[in-house]
Amino acid sequence: MKIKAYGICLYKKAQGSHKILLCKSIKSKNKWGLLKGGRENAETPKETAVREFQEESSIIVRNNFLEDYFEQKNEKKDIGIYLVNYFNIKGISKYFHHDTLNERYLSWENTEAKFFDIKELPKIKTKQDKLVQEIVDYLKRR
Repeated sequence: MKIKAYGICLYKKAQGSHKILLCKSIKSKNKWGLLKGGRENAETPKETAVREFQEESSIIVRNNFLEDYFEQKNEKKDIGIYLVNYFNIKGISKYFHHDTLNERYLSWENTEAKFFDIKELPKIKTKQDKLVQEIVDYLKRR
């Protein structure tokens, strides 16, 4: 059975450019990805995305903050991501220091999470590369 994973791409527009939050998992050497995880039991995709994002970042996102949806289908794992605007989350700045998620809020699954300008992204995990590119193209048009 194919794995279904859902998550959130937190984005912000500042000084005329867009930035997205990416993480580097403990398993990854030098590739980055979006904060997401596997669906549990009878969860909806939105419920999974919100739960997984909170587990990996400690940031609580309400369902009504979820915006556009993007998906990348892969051989073994399909990944669905919802966009969320950083500025919609009250008090979110306490979680970050200079665009990097404070270590105390970071899940044990990841070594780092930080914002990257969409014009200067790091290497992206293969199972998310088309997905991230689709999100970047969408944000550029906004």
